Amino acid sequence: MSAGKNMQEQDNGSIFSAAARQRESLRAGIFGLLANVLLSAIKLAAGLLSRSVSIIADAANSMSDASSSILSLIGVRLSAKPADEEHPFGHGRIEYLSALFISIVMILVGFSSLWTGIRKIISPELTSFGILPLAILLVSVLIKCGLAFFYGQQARKLSSAVLSAAAVDARNDLLVTGAAIVVMLVEKYFQIPVDGYVGTAVSLFVIVSGFSVMKDTTLPLIGEAQNPELCEKISSLVESTEGILGTHDLIVHSYGPDRHIASIHAEVASTLSLEEAHRIADAAERAVRDKLGVQLVIHADPVSENDPVIETAKKELETVISRLDPSLTYHDFRVVHGKSHINLVFDLVLPYSYDASRQEALVQELKAAMQKSDPRYHCHITCDRK
Repeated sequence: MSAGKNMQEQDNGSIFSAAARQRESLRAGIFGLLANVLLSAIKLAAGLLSRSVSIIADAANSMSDASSSILSLIGVRLSAKPADEEHPFGHGRIEYLSALFISIVMILVGFSSLWTGIRKIISPELTSFGILPLAILLVSVLIKCGLAFFYGQQARKLSSAVLSAAAVDARNDLLVTGAAIVVMLVEKYFQIPVDGYVGTAVSLFVIVSGFSVMKDTTLPLIGEAQNPELCEKISSLVESTEGILGTHDLIVHSYGPDRHIASIHAEVASTLSLEEAHRIADAAERAVRDKLGVQLVIHADPVSENDPVIETAKKELETVISRLDPSLTYHDFRVVHGKSHINLVFDLVLPYSYDASRQEALVQELKAAMQKSDPRYHCHITCDRK
């Protein structure tokens, strides 16, 4: 399989190419668009017939969902554009930008409905009960149930976070429509004007959902931590390659939901020739590319095996580290012999909770402890983050 053709491995064992994933996402978006336009029209008719603010707010929410489907279709289409000179890693992040616009639409619609609900609280008016509006809302519940099921199925099929969020949103809409039905029944049989309050609550729910979507879509643009499951799969595949003794310093960059570029340090025996080390690294890179669709670059770190001086120094270092802070780890450990001392060169991996002063204090304490165990030890430490 060519390097340019990204593949994505799913939990159920099926594999989709980027093109197939795009086609499935477009079909889901079109289906969602048609369903939400139909829902919005149905709910608007029910709201106008019953003069219910909560139902009209629910209709506005469905219309915002329809707008979201349009933006999703545009985003999926543009994000699938191939790489070019100005965008050598493709256009996958456009999908995040389209989701950001969706969140803005949701927030604006929510504030518009919120104002209507507040006015209804100030000037309460009983909702007109009718069998037709109630039947319309019940039909919309059935449609939304089908849409939630469809999104859920597609999300599991494609391992799509976007469709998974759409499934959750559809289930939430079921609760909103259910609230509108409750309003009609309460005002019909108890004569209590609760429509404004429920409409306001629905609007606040839409606003909060909009800000939640905004947060989720801006994190990948800012640079969030990658999916631990993907990182574990990359490390496992590399470490399962014959000749690789261990890995560290995995870095994964995302350029869209199914486009990842990564680098990792792989430990190999120092006795290997450069040509043999390259062959092993190339085999691991190819395995990750073929099975996960991740373009991986491997840096080979030579490791000395069965050296008694190195093994002794490692054990002493591990004892000191476990005493200072059990959460600490190290890698790239090397021993360089001087005339009168032994240089221990390694990277120390610190949690993000360590600030500069705490880091410096730890380094000095570690150096002192190692020299106490053997005065010949001189530690040369590079502090790293997980």
